Amino acid sequence: MKSILRTLSLGALAAALASCGGSGGSGDSAAGNGPAAGAVLPQATPAAGLTALSAIPGVPAWSTTGGNAGHTNYVPAVFDPAKFAQRFSWTLPAGASVTQAQLALDNGQAFAVMQDAAGEWSLHALNEATGKENWVTVLGKLELVDPPATHDGKVVLSTQAGADGDALLFFDQRTGALLDRQTIPSRSMPGHSSLDMRKAPVIADGGIYVNDRAAGKLIAKFDATTHKLVWESDWTGAAAYTFAPAVAGGRVYLSLSGGGLVGFDAATGNRVVDHHRQFTDAPMDGIVSDGVAYALAPGGVVATDIGQGSFKWQGPELMEMAAPPGPALYGVAANAIQALDTATGQVLWRMPTPGPTSVSNPMLATRNLLFVSTYPQTSAGTYAIDIATRKIVWSSPVGGWLSISPNGVLYITPFRGEITAVNLQ
Repeated sequence: MKSILRTLSLGALAAALASCGGSGGSGDSAAGNGPAAGAVLPQATPAAGLTALSAIPGVPAWSTTGGNAGHTNYVPAVFDPAKFAQRFSWTLPAGASVTQAQLALDNGQAFAVMQDAAGEWSLHALNEATGKENWVTVLGKLELVDPPATHDGKVVLSTQAGADGDALLFFDQRTGALLDRQTIPSRSMPGHSSLDMRKAPVIADGGIYVNDRAAGKLIAKFDATTHKLVWESDWTGAAAYTFAPAVAGGRVYLSLSGGGLVGFDAATGNRVVDHHRQFTDAPMDGIVSDGVAYALAPGGVVATDIGQGSFKWQGPELMEMAAPPGPALYGVAANAIQALDTATGQVLWRMPTPGPTSVSNPMLATRNLLFVSTYPQTSAGTYAIDIATRKIVWSSPVGGWLSISPNGVLYITPFRGEITAVNLQ
């Protein structure tokens, strides 16, 4: 199954996925036959918190890395810590691991990519209301599968199947059925690294944007409706293993390891911003909020005005960041949480990181709280901090990547072990 996704037509691929144990169907209401016979599924352990769910007005799907096309790690909602309670836990099989990223959360389901102890990859849909598996589609022994993204009732995966078969795969959210497969062209060049991919596709303004780093390219855009390739960007310079573009105002942005910014026209793929770039710079995640692009450069976070394409300020070095709209953004650097003035980059306040310090701490912001977790491969905890008082107002003994669903459920996702779902309302 190592190369089956790269060589077969859509119809044959669907049959091949089925022969490997892929299936569609919800145990509750969606059509299908349920999980594949003999498939080893994560086990959901319900808690007393399986209360009725209700959508929070204004909170969108957590659809990609960082939650949205700007990768802001921000949820526009106010939460009361007194109401927090564990909803359920989802235990992975022995030796299995989840792709190292946040889950995708959409339409009452949590989507996760898992690799089992034997090296088989699979896509899972978890029912947020019941804590049970709706369906699982087995993908086989691919070289790599990126974290999932969601859009228009679909789950979108980018995969690496070998030297000539990297692809975008589209699945029905209700059933797990394979809908389409598109080749990612420059990734098919021999010799590119299996480390090229680590982030979910980004879907915004009618386009699907993926890391296309090979053969002098950087980003590929596919049409979100037809799934066909629209353009590939040009690129000269150094490359990086891990990045996801940000999309805002008709442009596609990447930050650079030296603090610069590159922007492409979303319609044509032409480079229209090339600010403070050196040949040795490596592309990094684009982070765009409130008309400003942020680069988490080794010398300190750099802010660029995307309207002017000009330098705005440079602040302290940060490893992780949450960038809500408004006067402050928040970051973590080794052993401290810092709030920065979005106008000047000056530190507004600083506090020690809760629990054991680590090199990098996942972070998420809401209107009134910061959620900070210890490094995902430790188990020291996740903490909620009141932004106004800077007091820890809630904690969990589980650490991991963080994401919040439109129904106000926080997911804490470690590399191994169990995924924890927490009611926030």
